[in-house]
Amino acid sequence: MTMRIANHKSLLVLFITASWITFAVIQNSTKLWTVLKSPLSLHHWNFIMKTHPEAALNPAVSPAETEQRIKRIVEKLDQLIPPRPFTNVSSTTSATHSRATLLSPRDTHCRGARLDVLLEMRDHLGRRKEYGGDFLRARVFSPALKAGASGKVTDFNNGTYLVSFTLFWEGRVSLSVLLIHPSEGVSALWRARNQGYDRVIFTGHFNRGPSPVSTDCALVLNSSAELCEYRDTRDQEAFYCVKPPHIPCAALTHMHSKNKDVSYLSKQERSLFERSNVGVEMMAKFNAITVSKCNSLKSVDLHESGKFRKQLAVDLNENINIQWQKHSYPLIGSLTYSVKEIEYIAQVIDRIGGEKNTIIVISLGQHFRPFPIDVFIRRALNIHDAVQRLLLRSPDTVVIIKAENIREMNVDMERFSDFHGYIQYLALKDIFQDLNVGIIDAWDITIAYGTNNVHPPQSVVGNQINILLNFIC
Repeated sequence: MTMRIANHKSLLVLFITASWITFAVIQNSTKLWTVLKSPLSLHHWNFIMKTHPEAALNPAVSPAETEQRIKRIVEKLDQLIPPRPFTNVSSTTSATHSRATLLSPRDTHCRGARLDVLLEMRDHLGRRKEYGGDFLRARVFSPALKAGASGKVTDFNNGTYLVSFTLFWEGRVSLSVLLIHPSEGVSALWRARNQGYDRVIFTGHFNRGPSPVSTDCALVLNSSAELCEYRDTRDQEAFYCVKPPHIPCAALTHMHSKNKDVSYLSKQERSLFERSNVGVEMMAKFNAITVSKCNSLKSVDLHESGKFRKQLAVDLNENINIQWQKHSYPLIGSLTYSVKEIEYIAQVIDRIGGEKNTIIVISLGQHFRPFPIDVFIRRALNIHDAVQRLLLRSPDTVVIIKAENIREMNVDMERFSDFHGYIQYLALKDIFQDLNVGIIDAWDITIAYGTNNVHPPQSVVGNQINILLNFIC
């Protein structure tokens, strides 16, 4: 596809991300967030987006105000994820013993119709559950067409759920409902996540001639040694390293990280996250259903109403420049990277003049999962405020927020569970609801594809990029 810009003005597309980005933008996205289709009964917030931002003339926010904003969001999440202690694994939700009932079954279903499944959750002893909060993932798909869509899960908070699917295609269609984590596991993950900052160890490398010196670094360092503090004084984001003797803090040049052998889960809680207990299918006994075109079918609308250091691509003929920027700490990776190449995204946005041919895509999520939720919320709030300042000085700038992908189920769940990503997904919605920004709902898209891969297959990436290009062209 060729991008043509009126009056031969240049088009700047800036990808701000932690790694190579993938896209799946909602076309015609005047309604920017889709209806929340992912599970867990955390969908009670009002996520209505305003068409035009009603930003204050002076959007400066004090550190005290930021702390209060973080506290309010965490309190909302705490209310939606109540403690679910258990004395024995047998009392937790069991996908095998729970029951799924297809409502209004028939030999043939109509394309475009809604299909509902009622779930009655039971524990491993077959007893009915009396509360909700299970982390479920629903999907309808056509293997023949290689097509899929996410289902909507409604939690009645009494151990029953209604899963709703839209039947988009004719032919044989399969249904899937996965119990990713029982409610007891969700509660344990939420408690454990917010207990410590030390699940990932950072090692900083300081330049000292031919023999670099390495020391421990972290978002929070419990050390009596002298520390180097790398702080954004305005946004109050900080990172620390143990100061090497006789070497200035400014000599820090490179960083790498690795997982630390630490857990805040009990042995019994950890058993809930063994691979055999994660993502268990609840519709295994159901055969594929038949979908046909019905005479009474109504049409269905699937749409929702200078010089740069890092360039992905440049088209001089069309005046197109694409660049990308990694976010600052915490940037997780076993490979050593230069700290001179990372920067707090709010600072990057503040340097952008902006205009109608400037498009900014911001993605954050996966690298924040191992840390307490306040780290992610603070970063998202600071980016929100920077975007607000940008739109005040340049309302025509296009800003797009990319949600994170779902990922593998064989990873360390305490650090990287999709539950952590889902909570961040909800927090982003709450934080950006007052700004006129576009949304790449990669969370919903990768559920629909059933990728279960932090880096989706090339076919998914290619399709997502094509949709994004159609949107911005």
